[in-house]
Amino acid sequence: MTRPIHHPVTISSAVRRFAALVCLTLAMSVFASEGHDHGGAPAASAISASPRITLHSDLFELTGIVDSGQMTVYLDRYATNEPLAGANIAFESGSDKGLASPQADGTYLIKFEGLEKPGELHLSFTVTAGQDTDLLAGELTLGDPHAHSDEADSQPWWRWSAYAVGLLALLGVAAFSVRKRLARRALYRNPQTPQ
Repeated sequence: MTRPIHHPVTISSAVRRFAALVCLTLAMSVFASEGHDHGGAPAASAISASPRITLHSDLFELTGIVDSGQMTVYLDRYATNEPLAGANIAFESGSDKGLASPQADGTYLIKFEGLEKPGELHLSFTVTAGQDTDLLAGELTLGDPHAHSDEADSQPWWRWSAYAVGLLALLGVAAFSVRKRLARRALYRNPQTPQ
């Protein structure tokens, strides 16, 4: 009686396959966490991005970015996107009123107490540049930085838990695969002889 031809699958080839699978999975999870993690992305964006307001009319485009309780204002001509230095910007938000301070870099600075508190602000700007004057108005939402940081602090724990579960699942699949291959190998070595 001829014995079946056997092509043993060595443990080292199974280990190589498993290692390749683990590397591929970890690489995919790293890329997913860099911008494709749908659960954590909004909180990270909220922390890194400063609150801003962008308004425009036929004449002007105004962008205000709030950082550390003050607003830096960028003013351009709307049609040409040409920066406007030396304009006069009067602002109003509820009972807070004033003039934006021109800065050496061509921006304008606005400070008032309302920019330091979370909430919704209605802002209006009266912009005068040469012979042109226009009114721009809109809403600015200031978030609570502590709420975002608490949420962000809890995310790494969930991410590492997901990695651990994924790794345990891979180890289980690899162990099952190696066990199955070893059982086949043993069957080829000791075939049952027919009676």
